[in-house]
Amino acid sequence: MEATGRLYPSFTGVRPVPLGSLTAEQQQFAAQNHNLIYAFLREKGYDVGEFYDIAALGLLQAAQRYLTQPRLRRYAFTTIAWQAMGRELAQSIRAEARQKDAERRYLEAVRARPPNWGGDLEARLILHDLLGGASEEQRRLALLRLRGCSIPEAAQAQGMGVKRARRLLKELRHDYLIFHSETERGIKFHDY
Repeated sequence: MEATGRLYPSFTGVRPVPLGSLTAEQQQFAAQNHNLIYAFLREKGYDVGEFYDIAALGLLQAAQRYLTQPRLRRYAFTTIAWQAMGRELAQSIRAEARQKDAERRYLEAVRARPPNWGGDLEARLILHDLLGGASEEQRRLALLRLRGCSIPEAAQAQGMGVKRARRLLKELRHDYLIFHSETERGIKFHDY
């Protein structure tokens, strides 16, 4: 066996195929070697409650490979099982670290963005002024649309036809465009 600088030698040179269905013989073999999971986790210092299922997948994969690949039988099963359980744990820990790193980077990016107080405030003021000049029907339709309702849904909720709802919202939009052009010139909507 050539030295590869690893704790365990590479038995196949490639990553094992994902675990498929186990035969009855493989299941029985894994059950007979079940105690290896506890021995592995204790030796490596991992919490049994937290890492048992991950190590168990490694043991099942090792049992399957050991019984289907005759060249592995020249090694003790514990060697194959230790390697498989170590690989599964390392892969799980790396995946969890990547997940935590992605969450950390996302939170940093969100926190680094300055709040848009001016834009939010301006949008609220425009909406306030716009709805102040709208009819009650237009106001209710606009609020339903802001909550994500489609025009037919908003019309149905208000007990009116879709055509009427579209017309009322079109009028409101027209008023907004007039309001927007006048506010750029310094005229207030309520003076309109």
